[in-house]
Amino acid sequence: RNGTDGLQSLGRTAGTALYIDNAMEFIVDFLVQYGYLGMLFAAFLAGSFFPFSSEAVMVALIAAGLAPMELCIYATAGNVLGGMFNYGVGRMGKLEWIEKYLHVKKKDLDKAEKFMAGRGAWMGFFAFLPLLGSAITIMLGLMRANIVISTVSITIGKALRYVLLAAGMGALTSCTEPVGQDKPVIMVTIEPLRFFAEEIGGDRFKVVTMVPQGSSPETYEPTARQMAALNNSQLYIKVGCLGFERTWNKRLQANAPHLICIDSSEGIIPISTAEGSSDPHIWTSPDNALVIAQNIYRAMVNIDGKDSIYFKENLERLYNKIRQIDNRIMEQMEKAGKQESDFRGTFVIYHPTLTYFSARYGLEQLAIEENGREPSAQKLKKLMDEAKSKGAKVMFVQKEFSTRNTEAVCKETGVEVVEINPLSYDWETEMNKITEALCRP
Repeated sequence: RNGTDGLQSLGRTAGTALYIDNAMEFIVDFLVQYGYLGMLFAAFLAGSFFPFSSEAVMVALIAAGLAPMELCIYATAGNVLGGMFNYGVGRMGKLEWIEKYLHVKKKDLDKAEKFMAGRGAWMGFFAFLPLLGSAITIMLGLMRANIVISTVSITIGKALRYVLLAAGMGALTSCTEPVGQDKPVIMVTIEPLRFFAEEIGGDRFKVVTMVPQGSSPETYEPTARQMAALNNSQLYIKVGCLGFERTWNKRLQANAPHLICIDSSEGIIPISTAEGSSDPHIWTSPDNALVIAQNIYRAMVNIDGKDSIYFKENLERLYNKIRQIDNRIMEQMEKAGKQESDFRGTFVIYHPTLTYFSARYGLEQLAIEENGREPSAQKLKKLMDEAKSKGAKVMFVQKEFSTRNTEAVCKETGVEVVEINPLSYDWETEMNKITEALCRP
């Protein structure tokens, strides 16, 4: 039994440690999102009452591309403020507060007092020391040490600590940076644009996506790391009409004024959904994909003219691939129409992402939801009646959107549910998947 109790206790201890590690990792990731302000707050926590590593936040932000010197300034300011918070609590002389709220035991204060040995306010220099640092700043307050000298000494020690950390990170990065990572960076909004850009750019560029898989391009907010990476990019390729782009376009350009930004939808005639909303999913039509590819090609030649022939060859290969896909879809649609007398090309979709695809091939999409609004019971019934009368056999759904009404529509109309991902990098696979679902007997 004792052995069992010991194992259970060990398990609880390990579980607690894992929970703390996960919580710390979450807090670090959260603070990193806020860049320099996150650094300031992290340093304040670490310098005051919270057992926290501001160094982890600084390392993450340096890796994200933020300026090391500015990070040192924010980190020093936050850490000094945290230290002076401790000084203020110590000056109140409330030992029960110190132990209860700052979690500093009397034995730690005794160690700090012994370490300082009456040397006065200049011992604040050692406030950067782990564990002992908080006790030193509290002890300075208890001793009512000169506040000006205390502030200066604390600032010197903490600033030196962060400068050494930043310098060490810089040296480590320069020594370990892999060969071949000096390619010019191009940023794109979504994964399908990365597919087109990589097909044309080949090995000449590193293409980075702003909105990651699984995130909505309507509501996504870029991280501090992405904003920093934007400063190192030469080109930004946007879809042109996504919610993310409308919200963040000015801020992205203000953050990186040197950046060349191109609209990949230039030359494409906008199409509205049945509800009259503009559909931003221009890439779901092969003929639009040809226009997008041409716009990306021109942008790449603009920033790298010496490789224009290379880009042109890649563009021609991509053109051929897109045309082949387009022809194959046309053939499958025609074949389905000949084989099935009731094939009318009507399908149900949760969110109207295939407006351009439908226009290209003479199809009709019946959307359940639009602009984030769930349909009323009356509208949903009307849609189901229309789906049955027009012989719809398929309903497309996406992971990014709720499918609360999917079961009701399936039960009433008998349609097959097919999950699609229009935001997938594998553009060709998605086009084929949609076509096969529609043309399946």
